[in-house]
Amino acid sequence: MDIFEKKKLAVRYAEGLRSLVTTEEALVKLNETYQSLSLIFRRVPEITKLLKNPAIPFNTKKEILNKIFDYIEAPEYFRNYALFIVKNQRVEIIDEIAKVFSESIDTWLNRVEVEVITAIPLPPEGEKKLLSALERFTEKQVRILKKVDPNILGGLIIRFYGFTFDFSYKTLINKMREEILRRGFI
Repeated sequence: MDIFEKKKLAVRYAEGLRSLVTTEEALVKLNETYQSLSLIFRRVPEITKLLKNPAIPFNTKKEILNKIFDYIEAPEYFRNYALFIVKNQRVEIIDEIAKVFSESIDTWLNRVEVEVITAIPLPPEGEKKLLSALERFTEKQVRILKKVDPNILGGLIIRFYGFTFDFSYKTLINKMREEILRRGFI
């Protein structure tokens, strides 16, 4: 199976899994559960090899998975879903499904992650105002990822959806310097 087929199939499985839950809380828990399972599979690659091995009976695979499910406290519908994937010999896309699920959850929950870079930590009142402005602008629930970079001197840089809005003093000073040089004042 090539990478494009894998991705297409993973999207279908992720959307199918998403359709099993009806609340935001359940969706968040489901994502945590899936990411936990994926992490275990990445850290212990022998599990994937075992699950892919056609010589090992499905009941043995089921017993092993049930121990993992107990450990990650997986809900019953997730257990059935994962067993369906194994039974239908789709183990090789479990990690890809987890990636698709992780990438899609913000869209499903109508939220966006916004990176905010400041020279010093934002005061709580400033963070509240910025959060409110970003939520009005994006029309989504915003999750701010705060980073501090003293090199920007002041102001802030906002990144989301692949766009960067640079309101840093460093950029402002550089633009002023370029304009002064362009006009020949120096």
